Amino acid sequence: MPRVLVTGANRGLGLEFSRQYAAAGWDVVAACRNPHVATELKALGKVVSILPLDVADEPSIARFLRAVSDIPIDVVILNAGVSAPPQIAAAVTRDAWAPAIAVNALAPLRLATGLCANLQKGEQKKAAAISSLAASLSKYDVPGQYSYRASKAALNSLWRSLAIEWRSLGISCILLRPGKVRTRMTGFSGDLAPEESVAGMRRVIAGATLADSGRFIGYDGKEVPW
Repeated sequence: MPRVLVTGANRGLGLEFSRQYAAAGWDVVAACRNPHVATELKALGKVVSILPLDVADEPSIARFLRAVSDIPIDVVILNAGVSAPPQIAAAVTRDAWAPAIAVNALAPLRLATGLCANLQKGEQKKAAAISSLAASLSKYDVPGQYSYRASKAALNSLWRSLAIEWRSLGISCILLRPGKVRTRMTGFSGDLAPEESVAGMRRVIAGATLADSGRFIGYDGKEVPW
């Protein structure tokens, strides 16, 4: 059966990705910080393997990559991320900036590069990163989102570069906009239920080819302006 790896899999979008792929007959590698309390993931059955991963911690990333080093993976979904509180410009210090950049931009790149050999062993060869409309320079006009917006824009830029580097390897690197989904990260406010958003993103992933590598695509299949 095909295999998908999902980070941040214990709640929200990550949990829903794991649930839908498991229901579709995929082998799911679900990564989260505390597997021992991931009761909803455990309830998905034996097709879901739950592994510890804290994307903010480099030793944890290294241990995780060693644990999965030998398995082929068809699709990687780098979903784990953090929000950042609204700020005024004067409050954007190094300390305030660093966590969002480290988790939302650098960790996905670190994981993707560590999983390159796994993707090459898989058949579908797709690396998807969960971005946000906040990454759009032309469309997003919410004030105060300095750290979060910068981190997602950085993720997009890194993914475009990765798409260029990995084209010769046959790996498609796509960016996904989930929409505003009712999860804990959004305070359970938004236009979409997790089920709707994830179903849409799964359709985008399923239809993605190498020609789509480097694109920024919404859950609805529409191109997101840069």
